[in-house]
Amino acid sequence: MLTHPFEFNLAWLVAGLAVASVVAWFGWIEYQAHLLKTRVEQAGGVLRFVAHGWSVEAQRSANQVLVQSRHGHYSRQPVDGDAGPAQEGHITAQLPAPGLRIDILPGKSAGHCIVEFHASDELTFAAQGKKGGESAVVRLDRVPEPVAASFGQFASQLRLWVEKLEKRLTIQREAEAAEKAAQEAAQAKAAAAAAAAATGEASTEELTPDVQVARWRKAAGFAGTSSEIGLNDKGGILWYIDLDPTGRITLHANNRTIHTTLAGASIASLGGELEVGVRDDYWSEDEPELRTFRILKGLPPDERRAWKERMEILRDNLRQAAGIPAQTGR
Repeated sequence: MLTHPFEFNLAWLVAGLAVASVVAWFGWIEYQAHLLKTRVEQAGGVLRFVAHGWSVEAQRSANQVLVQSRHGHYSRQPVDGDAGPAQEGHITAQLPAPGLRIDILPGKSAGHCIVEFHASDELTFAAQGKKGGESAVVRLDRVPEPVAASFGQFASQLRLWVEKLEKRLTIQREAEAAEKAAQEAAQAKAAAAAAAAATGEASTEELTPDVQVARWRKAAGFAGTSSEIGLNDKGGILWYIDLDPTGRITLHANNRTIHTTLAGASIASLGGELEVGVRDDYWSEDEPELRTFRILKGLPPDERRAWKERMEILRDNLRQAAGIPAQTGR
């Protein structure tokens, strides 16, 4: 029984301290639970992960990821430049989703992790046909392990979304490259057609072989008594030779055509075909380079040999008519 006032007050003080200790302990437990609490919110086209002091938001309509934190590290660097000053403390980082990589690493202290975001808009720029862009790194230190584990599940969902965006950009880039190549091919074809029209010729793939040969003979001013033609699997002309008994000749190979003579020509056998070098309009004694054409590919050896002997005879006849001794080699 408490009979002295001092004893009564001491008892209340002890009881009050005990209650305060219990309340403080429960408050500390609740605070620790609050630090570990996370939630995922979804509204419209936004998916958000919220933890104590930081959040990550996937903005699907803009193809971006927003990272906000009270304590973080944020640095950016142009693709072709030096890094700018890093931000420490309260950060807000708007990151491009394509190319985003999220790493969860062991922390420097026990029970904590480091969450890093690596982003670059290089993929987006490339898909748009642009150069440049910048890379960015966001680092969150001292993230409790339970929070990091919870965010890891959210990051896996983000990764699936990011992979779809990257695949879409890759398809877009490939489609644009194919379209550009098709446009360039069409322009090259149009230019070739214009050049052919200016010279009175047309593409060998746009005409039947008979029509093309007739045009060549009209342009050459003669019709040879000996001729051969090689076609590809589409019916286009690979090579052509038209030879006149006077030594005049029309040659076509590698999309080049010439009407000339065998004067000064070189004729050689090269593994299943003949290489014929002839003078063009720019030939001179000072610049004696010959234009070469490879023909007769696919013909039997005896036929190629007969063609070679025939051209050598006509070439030597032209040399003798010009008062020059006939060649005995090529």
